[in-house]
Amino acid sequence: MYMYTSHTTMNKQMEVVEWLKWYRFAINDVVSQRKAVVGTGYFDVLEADFYSAIHRAYYGPVIESMDLLPDRFEAEERSVYETPEVLHLVSGRNLFGMVCLVDWVPQLSFTYNEKLTSMPAASVLSQSTQNARICMNDVKENHGGLSQIQVTDIKNHASDAYKDLELHVSGRVVAVATRIPPKSCFGETQNDDVQDHIQVFLTLDDDSMVVGNGLDDKVGSRILLGTITGLGTSPEEGSCFVYNSSGTKTHVITKHRTLLVKHMHWYRVGEEVSVCECRCSRARLPPSKFWLFEPRCGMHDIGGWYIETFGRDKQGRTVPSQRFWDGFDANEQFDERLHPAMYLLSLAYRTLDIEDAKRRKQTIREIVEGKLFRILNLCKKLV
Repeated sequence: MYMYTSHTTMNKQMEVVEWLKWYRFAINDVVSQRKAVVGTGYFDVLEADFYSAIHRAYYGPVIESMDLLPDRFEAEERSVYETPEVLHLVSGRNLFGMVCLVDWVPQLSFTYNEKLTSMPAASVLSQSTQNARICMNDVKENHGGLSQIQVTDIKNHASDAYKDLELHVSGRVVAVATRIPPKSCFGETQNDDVQDHIQVFLTLDDDSMVVGNGLDDKVGSRILLGTITGLGTSPEEGSCFVYNSSGTKTHVITKHRTLLVKHMHWYRVGEEVSVCECRCSRARLPPSKFWLFEPRCGMHDIGGWYIETFGRDKQGRTVPSQRFWDGFDANEQFDERLHPAMYLLSLAYRTLDIEDAKRRKQTIREIVEGKLFRILNLCKKLV
């Protein structure tokens, strides 16, 4: 399996409540196989079964091959705005892909804008690459022991919701997506609609062969997979639509909520009984310091989406189905199912929409608390 490394040098210290530390230490001993069960008695067998269950729960199912995506996996959301890796695609503890911002350049916090104006050009480049580390180390004192990793002023932070995205799987750029705001022009593309448009392109190798109908809309070495309209401009509990490269409506995406859980479901239109192709669920979780297992990554420790893909077996029954990601699959074209890049890139934009809404919804209490802590820190420095 291709091993990913983070694009940034930022490290975030893992936090855990005091009463849970012993549990995590015990789990680390079990999953690292430092504890071996010796004996054949009843309690020995029970202990061995317990260790085996913990190991499976911690590492997840074994990925035998990456020719196909797992039929169920997770997309962990970023917990810091300074990283371009919006989603980490994981199965258990295995990171097999990610959705990233295209051509991401680290942005300096408002505090450091003045400092850079007096620095030489060579130092500016070095400073920009170390911006994430600067933001981490800038504020040592924190509120109630919580990390102040997001020190960038919200008012001075540009939203990522309309930036281009890339889907990476096993070290390859599989697809890219561009989002066009409503009533706007992007390059040569004019969007007169009142809905936002997300265009998803499949990237091709030079020796790739493309077959099938409706897949001949090429842009350089890319093929237009389809367009998603209204993902960000439709209501929180509503629907938006997917159009293929020919402009034909093929799928509907439903957004709804149950208690503490957000959902996104993909259905094909034009059928009497439409089968759900992909089901994504985002449960609201407590802070990671209360998790029984230590987070896999300190910059993606707020939870994420649980993704399930479905197909039909020979008897016509709906069953979990793995999806081909490297190019096109003849079976999926016959079944008229969407390429998994459509699910994952639209899910990333949905994540950015939710992230942006949370940042804009800053309560009066948070504003007052922020100002009080600034005054308190200033008083400490003066004393």
